Amino acid sequence: MARTDIGSRLSVWSPIIFLLAFTVGTWPALVGIVERWTKWNEAYSHGFLVLAVCLGLTYRKLRQVRPRTGFYWPWILPLLLSVAVYAVGSLLLIEAFQQVALLPILFSGLLVQWGWRQTIPFLIPVGLIVFTIPFLDYLAWPLQLVTVAVNQLFFSQLGIDFSVEGVFVYFPGVGAFEIAHGCSGLRYLLVGLTLTFLYGELNLRHLQSRVILVAAGVALALAANWIRVFVIIYVGYASDMTSPLVNHHDTFGWWVFAGTLVPVFLIARWLEHREARRDERTDDPASRGELGAGRLRVFSGLFASSVPLLALAALFLPTSFAEGHRPVDPTHRNIQLVDGDGWMPLFSSNLAGWQPIIEQPDRRFEATYVERDGIEDSDAAQRPRYFVGLYSYDFQRPGAEVVQYGNRLYDAEHFIPDRTFSLGAAPADTLAGLSIAERGQGQPVYLAYGYYVEGRWESSELKAKLAQLPGMFNRRSDASLLVIGVTCQACDGTELLETAAPGIQSQARAYLDRVYGSRRPGG
Repeated sequence: MARTDIGSRLSVWSPIIFLLAFTVGTWPALVGIVERWTKWNEAYSHGFLVLAVCLGLTYRKLRQVRPRTGFYWPWILPLLLSVAVYAVGSLLLIEAFQQVALLPILFSGLLVQWGWRQTIPFLIPVGLIVFTIPFLDYLAWPLQLVTVAVNQLFFSQLGIDFSVEGVFVYFPGVGAFEIAHGCSGLRYLLVGLTLTFLYGELNLRHLQSRVILVAAGVALALAANWIRVFVIIYVGYASDMTSPLVNHHDTFGWWVFAGTLVPVFLIARWLEHREARRDERTDDPASRGELGAGRLRVFSGLFASSVPLLALAALFLPTSFAEGHRPVDPTHRNIQLVDGDGWMPLFSSNLAGWQPIIEQPDRRFEATYVERDGIEDSDAAQRPRYFVGLYSYDFQRPGAEVVQYGNRLYDAEHFIPDRTFSLGAAPADTLAGLSIAERGQGQPVYLAYGYYVEGRWESSELKAKLAQLPGMFNRRSDASLLVIGVTCQACDGTELLETAAPGIQSQARAYLDRVYGSRRPGG
């Protein structure tokens, strides 16, 4: 009898001990995810609510299934592979690798202890948390392009004169609209997926019904965003950019999304009634559970699932704490990006009220200049002013990435995009061009910008994100954003950038290679 009691207690405590090992071993990645949950204006602000739902569903499923712990050794290989992916992400400071590996590690560990049949019922209760993990940010850019294409189709049916370049929609004589990250529809998609998977878990038994509901939820969530963006752009066009909806459209978007949930739940109720009419025999997961066989198998399963995670903790947890408290240098030292003989610095860090918004860079350089030639002329006040900004992260980690939601080239409440342009004098696809204008005023600011990630220049956010992957083959882990701005009256800002930007870019590259070229990741 004592033997049975010990085996029962081990069967209960074994997965709990594994979960503790999972939390300790992957702590740095978990902290980064929770930090994203606390940013209420991003796509993952529903994280805490989903976590509570997952815990409740898991407890409910545990009472139904009552899994018995054993040792199912074939699942050790997927567990080790998942841990290896996480370890590679930790070594190379690629946060996406860490985040992608989290759920495979968790489910592989449960599979080692419970086997396939006992773990399957927990796929949705535990797996719902995937819709709160920030590696899904990589979906934003494709969703932006789809949103642009759909709105291009809408406007082409109205006979409105417009043009599209990348994620910008231009209306001659009115202005331009940027289909930015927040307009991709990622927030609505993730919330729609969460709701439909949850409804299916609670109310639907058949896979076909769940697939139909999820497909309907995805389609209507995307449609809600397309309608929202179309209405905002059309109202801005019709009101000559004066409507309050152009600047304050978040609440409007959620009302549109709420409206699209009505047909989703009507479809869900129809699926429920259809299942009820089928009169099929229910399939109890507990009736086909795989039972553990004694204390030795329980100990073996617990040991095999937890040791790799404890090894992760021993290898990377001390390093993460050290990095989290490592002092940073707030400025770039000994930097010279412009010709000091030809350019005179000004006592200002902004250009006509504009400067980039960059969060928590390890090193920051911002300066404004005017050309010395002709500075004493009577029209000196009309001469072009330049801005040069260089923002660097010694290594990328949660809340300190060169591409993140808080990093923006301009404040959208005060500036609007006018047009994009190419810089032919710069190396191909290394710098992008954009002109912006302050709301209510006509004088534009011309910008050239590029990302220098682990020794590679990229001109777009998506490419800058992906540039971390080739970086695994070198010693570097740095990422920088170079921004060059110019404002002037009665001159061609694009031509001025064509002349100035390549030299500044070359100086920035040489400087960054000196600073980071011999550094080890995180060092």
